Amino acid sequence: MNDLSLPAETKHYPDTSKLEAEVERLRHQELFLDATEQVAHIGHCQWDFGTGLLKSCSNGYAGIFDRTVAEIMQSQNAWDLMLNTVHPEDRAFYTESYNSQGDAGAHDIEYRILRNDGEVRFIYEIGMIEKDENGEISSSFCLLQDITERKIYQQKLEHRDAIAQQVEAITDIGHFTYDPITATYADLSEGFARIHGSSVDEYQSMVSSRADYIEDVHPEDQVNLMEIYSGHEQNGEDYSVEYRIHRSDGEMRWVREQATALRSATGDVIQSIGVVQDITQQTQTEMSLREARDSLEAMVKSRTRKLADTVKQLEGEIKEREKIAAELHFLANHDALTGLPSLRLCKDRLDQSLAEARRTGQMSAVMFLDLDGFKAVNDEHGHELGDLVLQATALRIKAEIRETDTVARIGGDEFIIILSSLPELVVAERIAAGLIKQIIQPIRVEKVEVSVSASIGISVYPENGTTAEALIRSADKAMYQIKRQGKNNFGFFKAEAST
Repeated sequence: MNDLSLPAETKHYPDTSKLEAEVERLRHQELFLDATEQVAHIGHCQWDFGTGLLKSCSNGYAGIFDRTVAEIMQSQNAWDLMLNTVHPEDRAFYTESYNSQGDAGAHDIEYRILRNDGEVRFIYEIGMIEKDENGEISSSFCLLQDITERKIYQQKLEHRDAIAQQVEAITDIGHFTYDPITATYADLSEGFARIHGSSVDEYQSMVSSRADYIEDVHPEDQVNLMEIYSGHEQNGEDYSVEYRIHRSDGEMRWVREQATALRSATGDVIQSIGVVQDITQQTQTEMSLREARDSLEAMVKSRTRKLADTVKQLEGEIKEREKIAAELHFLANHDALTGLPSLRLCKDRLDQSLAEARRTGQMSAVMFLDLDGFKAVNDEHGHELGDLVLQATALRIKAEIRETDTVARIGGDEFIIILSSLPELVVAERIAAGLIKQIIQPIRVEKVEVSVSASIGISVYPENGTTAEALIRSADKAMYQIKRQGKNNFGFFKAEAST
């Protein structure tokens, strides 16, 4: 029998080139995984299900907690240590979901963690169990993703949507999106449906296209409206038109519709975005005024004096309406309690301040001021006295800042102060110190004397942000740092404190 085995001198020498290639491939794979986790803000770890000890974790996992892998392996080595990083309000929920893996085989959950610097981060986690050859649970593999930015963006969208709904309700306005390709309304707001005397679901079940919509338009206005729609879809021209509609309850209303076209890269109209406003009251008022003027003109020769009185009365009504309109405009941009600018007006002025700073090269600063002890005043003495305290505080703030500065109340006991055209930071420090000194002075209302203090966070353009939102956010973080340090003080935003 022939011996086909390898010679002895070649039997025990593996192919080192293949081993080196495999090691290099695994190294590249690990680098690629680390890069992927960093870009996607994800990380993974593995737990020993029996002992409750952390077996391993990735760089991405450690980065979510703003730590290194070595620090994580020490600080989260045991289950109880890891659970301490979960937000107290989420720990019971997280523990229940994690333990459910034994029955379900996996779990996915959203929760919050607390990092060492006190920052709260939102986490999405997927967990899976592994079993040994006896079918017993041996370990648990968890994949985590930091979804904080997505959560913040979602909350902002929800906030803006709520504001948009309130604006539509106040102004009798609604909006729509129309798709000429499918000839359907892609989106209708609650305000749009309300103008037509219906809810969104009810209206969309009855009206799916513009052909259906035209049926609810007054017969005398249908031809003109159809021509406008056709020209808009063919040429993409913006339009503004007034017409009458019959609501589902039979009532006739006047509406004004304005729309603009969105085009594709080839120039075709792919969507129409429009706004509809109920102008019935306005139209009826205008018609009434025209009728009154016509009647007065017919009687002018014989009833000159009466006409003059009537015209004077009409002018008074117009002035009163202008006054009401001005008051509504003021209320839309100012806080009703203190008369200070609202958050919307504050952001507009901050944008102007930043534009001026960019043009002149000077600094701008944002102060985020929160009253200390105000809740206790409210709880002990009631909201009426609390409102008086807020009004008195607003006057003290206005008296302490410069004429070129702006103070706004953004809700509760929180204020934002915009410091424009700062020659040097010492000016901001002097103003902040003056505010602390003035606000802490006792406030006497009848026989009651109360005291509050203030915590102030300061952010500076351009070091701490180049947009209004970024500066306000940085000042807010700086204020909370002051709160944690004992309150009744001020401090500047520090980048290391925000991570």
